[in-house]
Amino acid sequence: MGIKSYLVASNGEVVDNPKYYRTQKRKLRSYHKKLSRSVKSSSNRVKAKIKLARTYSPITNLRDDFLNKLSTRLIKENSIICIEDLRVTNMVKNHKLALSISDASW
Repeated sequence: MGIKSYLVASNGEVVDNPKYYRTQKRKLRSYHKKLSRSVKSSSNRVKAKIKLARTYSPITNLRDDFLNKLSTRLIKENSIICIEDLRVTNMVKNHKLALSISDASW
């Protein structure tokens, strides 16, 4: 597993990291700004919250779909799978790598 390429199999197959969060980063930033600038307990704030949530949901759905399809394909193709144990919570504490690690959804 890595940041540049999501997965490198023992047979040399390389699966690229789709980076779903980074593609929607500009849109999320603008919706976060609109939400933070709106007046609390107003109807426009509720609308801004809904727009932000609607922007986050495709990202999570695409990420879940990618992981599900990849894991299913790996299980069907291979008889033995070895998994590396990583301490992701400690790796996310590095502020330079945190966004990339979270986007890869290890």
